[in-house]
Amino acid sequence: MATVTIKISGMSCQHCVAIVGKAITSVGGIKKVDISIGSAYVEYDESKTTLKEIEEAIEKEGYKIIK
Repeated sequence: MATVTIKISGMSCQHCVAIVGKAITSVGGIKKVDISIGSAYVEYDESKTTLKEIEEAIEKEGYKIIK
């Protein structure tokens, strides 16, 4: 099990939070997600997904990952 806090640019409202949440949970292996405007805390199973796949799901919705 891995945990990460992802900083996200472009989120401005609760609708954005919902979209990012749906994108993250669509990735297999997600165990827990806690999202607020500008960031997402994610617990995931490393044998089922990678951080890169989670970040790509967020970016596919039009948000930018802040490194």
